[in-house]
Amino acid sequence: MGPTDSMFLLVESREHPMHVGGLQLFSPPEDAGPGWVADELLPVLRPPGPIHPRFRLRPALPVGTVGNVLWREDDEIDLDHHVRPSAVPAPGRLRELFELTSRWQGSLLDRYRPLWESYVVEGLEGGRVAVFSKVHHALLDGVSALQLMQRACSPDPDARDCVPAYAAPETSVVPKESGPTPGPLSPSTLARGGREVVQELATIGPRALQVGWRSLRDPDLATAFDAPRTILNGRVGAARRFVAQTFERDRFRVISKAADVSFNDVVLAACSGALRAYLDELGALPDRSLTAMCPVDLRDDLAVVGGNSVGAIIATLATDTPDPFVRLETIHASTTAAKATMRQLSPLQTLLMSGLNIAGLGLASVPGYLDLSGPPFNVVISNVPGPRKQLWFNGAHLDGTYPASIAYDGLAVNITLVTYDDQVDFGITACRRSAPHVQRIIRHLEDSLAELEAAV
Repeated sequence: MGPTDSMFLLVESREHPMHVGGLQLFSPPEDAGPGWVADELLPVLRPPGPIHPRFRLRPALPVGTVGNVLWREDDEIDLDHHVRPSAVPAPGRLRELFELTSRWQGSLLDRYRPLWESYVVEGLEGGRVAVFSKVHHALLDGVSALQLMQRACSPDPDARDCVPAYAAPETSVVPKESGPTPGPLSPSTLARGGREVVQELATIGPRALQVGWRSLRDPDLATAFDAPRTILNGRVGAARRFVAQTFERDRFRVISKAADVSFNDVVLAACSGALRAYLDELGALPDRSLTAMCPVDLRDDLAVVGGNSVGAIIATLATDTPDPFVRLETIHASTTAAKATMRQLSPLQTLLMSGLNIAGLGLASVPGYLDLSGPPFNVVISNVPGPRKQLWFNGAHLDGTYPASIAYDGLAVNITLVTYDDQVDFGITACRRSAPHVQRIIRHLEDSLAELEAAV
């Protein structure tokens, strides 16, 4: 497995599950009967045919060093284990669904089996059905997982040939080039790859110095040394809290156009206002501005699904100012400076610099490190582009898709959103102890967005 994939297995512990998840809400087809889930949905989600090779992978030796660097492909998949029916207790509100999701997101995947699970949830108000899926970050990153979800659904409400992504062997197969090609361990391939890595490593030192020098001269460029200490950046426990909400996409677009900033700048500004209000409510708002790590997809070929190819930039959130418009302008200047720096780097250099940005988080589990060093950033805010049109799964309408992500020592709150047609679906994953009452952030998001609308 790749070094980034291996890292997600190496750092995992009971307190730090390293899987990403997605909660999808469906409205059943109009002609669905009372037994639709058991009679029609579950049989499709437990197909008798082959399973995609990536969803057959598990660590070679689940316990031990070898299991963190080599995959083994399972010959037999127990779909009754991987796809499980469930139900929410009465009255079947989203609150009860989020409580279930919180427990699933906080429990580890079984390393003796392929690293993914899905739960099919009945009992929701209005007859809706939810599907919560989680997959280890070593197998897929959030972008890949979303792409697979999109390919499993159809823009045609009458289509009845949809199958889950793990049942479609062609879903993420990379087309083979014609003619013989050297294998990954051939001498020519290793020699060429070694030369490229050496050349890139030779330039990363000067590039890092350039970035450091620029950060001293450019007040808009946020770095891993700018984040203040907050209650969100201590040690985390194993229990998770997951909450979600849908907003109209046009609200973000109108602000973006009026202020002449990017859509993502508006997202960061809305989250900034929400986090400012949340921490102020707890009496824990620092005088210095919070910073956010924003993942950036580095794939050139979007048809290739699997593994991890993600960079990271750090941006200020301007939480030290009460003016929403000033916050938006400050965030825009910060993200513009970060993107300009990234454009000067090659893909490998971007990965290496991103690794430097988040290196402090990797050391957070070392005893005493968080007490001696400040956090590299305060929160992760990830914007994942999603489907541009409404989707259905064998006649069931996809009402929303809410991402669940990772909390870690030094990172108690993770905010991820997915754009879906005319809506924006937010999912917030947090440590239940270090980030109390995290559901309040949803209410503060609505207030922050309204403040931005009024300001522009």
